[in-house]
Amino acid sequence: MQKSFGISALVIAIVCIFIPIVGPWLTILAAALAAFACGPGFSLGLAAIIINLFNIFVISPSVWITIAANEAAKAQGRSFASIGTILFAAQAIAAILLIAGSSRKRKNRLRPDEALRRRNFKNF
Repeated sequence: MQKSFGISALVIAIVCIFIPIVGPWLTILAAALAAFACGPGFSLGLAAIIINLFNIFVISPSVWITIAANEAAKAQGRSFASIGTILFAAQAIAAILLIAGSSRKRKNRLRPDEALRRRNFKNF
């Protein structure tokens, strides 16, 4: 199940690169799917988050325009939350949830030597 979340997050992240105006907003959906990709889909979820961040801050001109508009509003004394800040926060939250979920799953996993020690071989 987690691997399918990772694959779908990666596909949406790649598709978001080619969608001009709605693409940056779809990165939030890709980040939400990547957050649930802990376990076997960890690397796919992490790749989706990295692609999203690259898309937001390097490729997307619509985000550049809104960041410039925010700077102009700050110069006039009116400030609002920048779209870049909102999109970065979504990616950061998804990365934190992905890493926290994966580390929790690793703690609950038994190593092979512990699994053998926990078995009761007295009955054999």
